[in-house]
Amino acid sequence: MVSVRTIGKITAIGGFSLIVAPALLTINGLMDNATFTILFIVGFLLIIVSSTNRARLTQQQRI
Repeated sequence: MVSVRTIGKITAIGGFSLIVAPALLTINGLMDNATFTILFIVGFLLIIVSSTNRARLTQQQRI
C-alpha cells in the first residue's frame, strides 16, 4: 500500500512538472500562452494541495 506521504510527494512533483515543463515549451515557442496558463494554475494548485495534506498529516502525528 502506498503511504499518504508518498502520494503527497508524487503530487508535489507532478505539480512542479506541470509548471516547469510547459514554461520551457512556452519560452521556446512550442506552446501558446493560454495553454501554459492553464497548466501553470493546475500545477500550482497541486503543489498547494500536497503541502496542505503534508501539514495536516504532521498535525495528526503530533496528537
